[in-house]
Amino acid sequence: MENEIHTVVAISRQMASGGSYIGYLLAKKINFKYVDREILRQAAKTLGTDERWLENYDEKSSSGIISAILRGCAFGSPETGYIPPFPVPVYDKDLFKLESSIINKIADEHNAVIIGRGGFHILRERPRVIKIFIHAPMEVRVKRFMSGQNMSEQKARSALLDSDQKRSKFIRDMIGVNWTDLTNYHLCLDSSIIDFNLCVDLIERVVKDISVPQ
Repeated sequence: MENEIHTVVAISRQMASGGSYIGYLLAKKINFKYVDREILRQAAKTLGTDERWLENYDEKSSSGIISAILRGCAFGSPETGYIPPFPVPVYDKDLFKLESSIINKIADEHNAVIIGRGGFHILRERPRVIKIFIHAPMEVRVKRFMSGQNMSEQKARSALLDSDQKRSKFIRDMIGVNWTDLTNYHLCLDSSIIDFNLCVDLIERVVKDISVPQ
């Protein structure tokens, strides 16, 4: 419907908090479009490259030209085969700008659950956008990650700390805010004490409330 205002749930999450899975369950339950890797796929298609290279920079911030690194890997490893070189220089903020336009287009066209990529900030001026932060204590996340990835506690903890630092730096560099500042969000849920299904139910209730015409 032309000029229809869609409802969007923008979920930010710590690694191993279960945020992506909660978003998937929510989208399935309320029949919303689930959007995660699709953003990366659309960005790669627009740039004429393979999404496997872009994912190395997804929700991360680095200095310099990404394409310089990509060109160095253009021939890939023996098991990945040849991947065409990146056609144009792309900087972190260029990629973020492209992903932002993709996110806005999705919000124009669909009721959606959008995972990560600064969606809480990109869509902040839109009506019917519900901003969610899913988190859990480090010890809980370490146990989940160890179980899911079959790795040692030391490696799991290191991976989670690295992820937290990179996501925090990405948000700070791209949009100038503190990723874990709870005032960025409407609802913050600790998935260590609120199970995934209850998280879904709580967010669903907010979706229903915000979607009812005032």
